[in-house]
This record gives sequence, C-alpha cells and structure tokens, in this order.
Amino acid sequence: MKLITYAGGTILTGDDVAEALLDYVTAHSQGEESVAVDIKVLEPDGSTRTHTLVLGPATELNVADVAEVSLAGEVGLFPLPVFPPTNVLAVEEPSAETEAEAKARAADFNKAVEEIDQGTGLDFDR
Repeated sequence: MKLITYAGGTILTGDDVAEALLDYVTAHSQGEESVAVDIKVLEPDGSTRTHTLVLGPATELNVADVAEVSLAGEVGLFPLPVFPPTNVLAVEEPSAETEAEAKARAADFNKAVEEIDQGTGLDFDR
C-alpha cells in the first residue's frame, strides 16, 4: 500500500496505482493541460471509494510506503486507472548550430522573404 500526499491531503491506494500515477505525471510533466483521473482509495472505515485526481504540469505527489497496511487482494481492490491522452509538446534536442550560423540563416531567410515581398529574385520563366 502507498500513502500519497497530494494537494494538501493524503490518500491510501495500491502500489501499482501509485506507480502508475507517478509514471503518468512524470511522463506528462511537459504537457499544457490538466486531466482528471479516477482511482480507488482505501477509506478510514476500510471501504474503497473512487476519488478523482486532477493531474497537470505542476502536479506534485509525495508517495510513501505504508508497511503496516497490507491487504489481501490489493490488485483487485485497486485497479489501475485509465489515463486520458494528453497533448504533450515535443521537446526538441538543442541545436548544435552556433550563434553565428543561426544569425546567417536568419539573414538568409529575411532576405528571401524580402525578395518575395518585392517580387524580385523569382524566376517565372521556368
């Protein structure tokens, strides 16, 4: 069992659910949107209820083992959540282009745009 501190509160859930939440939040930390995810949580009275967590780019989870709590059939009580797809922006590798090369490419681009705007540099006789 794992105790998750989230948004100032704590919830108790299965190990696999906590791992899935951590994996999802870590993999989607560059996203733009928040998503709602339903998970099963062990309530203080021993029952389980579905809680909805809102996960986004700024989500912070603190996950701790709860050694004294062990439930038979934990996997059945706490099924893995279904995560909605998110729009994660691709992060490109930094360019190896030097500043001088970047300035030269920008100047070439600006020149080409200027020629297009002025109608010069175009060969329509091909």
